[in-house]
Amino acid sequence: MMAKTNKMDHETALDNLEYMVKNDYSIVMREVLVRSVKTGRIIGEIDLVGIIGNTWDIYEVKANDAYPKAAKQLRNLENYLDNCADLRLFYYSGKEGQIVRVPGKR
Repeated sequence: MMAKTNKMDHETALDNLEYMVKNDYSIVMREVLVRSVKTGRIIGEIDLVGIIGNTWDIYEVKANDAYPKAAKQLRNLENYLDNCADLRLFYYSGKEGQIVRVPGKR
């Protein structure tokens, strides 16, 4: 039963984030699977992507504070997506209701 509560908390946090940022982008996508070009296997999931022009803002949502884990996940995804667009990485704390910029490679 604990996992359902966490999943629901995550979904609520994701809903809140989407509501906060949806008007800032041309396109907003949720729960986007990222696959390896070489193998086709899933290497990760992006909680929310906001796209405007050639800039992709990638958000990792955590219902509870877990910035180190979120930052690591975002940087791993950055390695696969670096050539796709100009990437900006963000962490959203559902607990705090705040968006924090995560330093990337650039």
